[in-house]
Amino acid sequence: MIAYQVAAKATRDALFLSTFPVTALPAMMIGTSLLAIGVAYAGTRALNAWGPERVIPAGFAGSAALLLLEWAISFPFRSVAAVLVYLHYSCLGALLISGFWSFVNERFDPRTAKRLLGRISAGGSVGGLLGGLVASQVSRGLPVTTMIPILAIFHLVCAGAVLRLRPTTPAPARTASGAAAPRRSNRQVLAESSYLRGLIALVLLVTLSEGLLDLVLKGRASIALGQGGDLLRFFAIFYTGVSILTLVVQAIGSRIALEKLGPARTAALLPATTAAVATAAVVVPGLPSAVAARGLESVISNSLYRGGYEVLFTPVPAREKRSFKAIADVGASRMGDFLAAAVGQAVVMISMPHSGMALSAIAAVCSLVGAWIALRLHAGYSQSLARGLVSRAVQLDLSDVRDSATRSTILKTLGPLALSQVLRSPTRGEFAMSDAAPGGGDHRAGGSTAGVAAEDDPLHARIRELHSGDPSRVIRAIRAEPLAEPMLEHVIPLLGWDDVAREVIEVLRQTGPVATGLLVARLLDPDEDFTIRRRIPLVLATYRDRAAMEGLVAGLADRRFEVRYRCGRGLAHMVDLDPTLTITREVAFRAVLREVESGGGVWESRSLLDRMDDESWSPVMDEFVRDRANRSLEHVFTLLALALPRQPLRIAFRGLHTDDPLLRGTALEYLETTLPPEIRKPLWPYLEDNRPRRPGPAPPAHDALQALLQSSESIVLRLEDLKRLHKSKEEERPD
Repeated sequence: MIAYQVAAKATRDALFLSTFPVTALPAMMIGTSLLAIGVAYAGTRALNAWGPERVIPAGFAGSAALLLLEWAISFPFRSVAAVLVYLHYSCLGALLISGFWSFVNERFDPRTAKRLLGRISAGGSVGGLLGGLVASQVSRGLPVTTMIPILAIFHLVCAGAVLRLRPTTPAPARTASGAAAPRRSNRQVLAESSYLRGLIALVLLVTLSEGLLDLVLKGRASIALGQGGDLLRFFAIFYTGVSILTLVVQAIGSRIALEKLGPARTAALLPATTAAVATAAVVVPGLPSAVAARGLESVISNSLYRGGYEVLFTPVPAREKRSFKAIADVGASRMGDFLAAAVGQAVVMISMPHSGMALSAIAAVCSLVGAWIALRLHAGYSQSLARGLVSRAVQLDLSDVRDSATRSTILKTLGPLALSQVLRSPTRGEFAMSDAAPGGGDHRAGGSTAGVAAEDDPLHARIRELHSGDPSRVIRAIRAEPLAEPMLEHVIPLLGWDDVAREVIEVLRQTGPVATGLLVARLLDPDEDFTIRRRIPLVLATYRDRAAMEGLVAGLADRRFEVRYRCGRGLAHMVDLDPTLTITREVAFRAVLREVESGGGVWESRSLLDRMDDESWSPVMDEFVRDRANRSLEHVFTLLALALPRQPLRIAFRGLHTDDPLLRGTALEYLETTLPPEIRKPLWPYLEDNRPRRPGPAPPAHDALQALLQSSESIVLRLEDLKRLHKSKEEERPD
């Protein structure tokens, strides 16, 4: 395909300039651009109606047939053939390339595209070299028109090759009822999407700059070389040299640029480079500077820019891609050619002195604007990835789930997050008890009745009931009336008693922020019973109180993982209850860094000792991943959701646990684009670790134990708990 493009471009230019004067070129460019815009519109209709898998092979075959017809016309009517070949290349050739790229990038998620589109572009660079060599050899002793049937053979090969590909076209999104989603008009989509407008504007400015530099090159070449075979040889050598340099740059820099800079900044390299070389052509005018400017622009365009630009289109939904990619690739390109030709025609009409310098200066200004637009596309790329996550998740669920009730439930989870404002109180069987059955009132209440006054007033009577050791009496006591502040010291320790813990949590929630100070103090006290500390966030999270939020934030640095885990969930729930209670991105990211620096073995081994009623508090967990997700990774994503948009983050978390490569790849690309480098680098091995795993020599048992003890304080604390339990059992064992 690219061999055709390079050879056809040399043939088009040589045939036209050997038949017509160079002053006719701007008018030809204007007419071609207007026709190409109409062809692009027809192409988008065809792609939407029949899909690229049908349109593109038919287009290549039809192009080959038209080329053979043009070759036959060239014998009696050379001038007519020159015009037809010019129109053919500029209209149909560019449209087929655009359709081919649409056909290809629908098959890949954005992350895979960054790796594989570079290979495809490298293949195109090899093809460009082949096309330039063929044109160069033909120019040595054969007429220019000899190239036309060779071009037809190239497109016949393309038609056969594309037929072998099989698309993976996603199904249209449907609503819960199964009806097709309402389709917006192209005008509505374009009006609502600044990202698509930015892509179209970038193509327009890049093509305008290219067209101006092309006019400068062709004008200087025509003056210096005259007409005929010398022109074909010059253009063939020029395009061959450009293809060689493109191949080198593609092989060395394309993947590195995409991975280090991202697609938007990689695409920005083209207009930035063009601005520099166009400025140089103004300072040092002449054929050599025109060759250098146009050549370097073409090298960057067909290597780095092409890879970045195509990746920028990958997160765009397939329907919008088919509607707008041809408009961007062909319509905007031809509009850029039209504007370049109009500027060139104006220069010819007014006989402007130093016209080449003027055109180069305009190209430099347009390129600077294009670089600015390309850099702004980075934010739009992240937003499009988020949209792509939602779109792909909906397509998967609606294509895989046939049950209407299940489908409806899934759609609700993918819509705006609606965490419960009031938590359910599930039955006792829904969570695992972590403590033994009560053996005495003093032990279960967390203290003794010493210090409790003997007076038989209602307050003291309730306190005595709290220390009774009888679950039914304790529950009646805490439910009798709202808790007075003096009772809090006696109620909070009851969080460690499984038989009454749920009732205590509910009563403390109803008490309100008056209990905040005591709860925060107990939460942050490392000597407090662990069971009590890990349940305090279940209470604090329901207070719409800044002090409670600060206590939960402080709990994110606790030595015990489950305390940090519940504090993270509690903060997510508190923000959901009151959006004015927010924490800074720095605080959330600092907590994430603490988690990922704990070590891989500890990361994988974390689990929960009991499950309470905070499942719905998780901003990222749903039924699909509940049994698959690693608790450490869930906690990290919960913390990230405090600083980043929740819905795409939730679907990204889900995508990491799915078997669908498109959703997983889109999730990874979204995270790589959104996360700051200081977070992304240490977190990435837990998301995508493709390093080869080779078993090494097993360390001695003593060294392995020491490594585990040093890797996490949580493990040390857990081992200490087990030691104490073992010691107490040994003491109780009869001699």
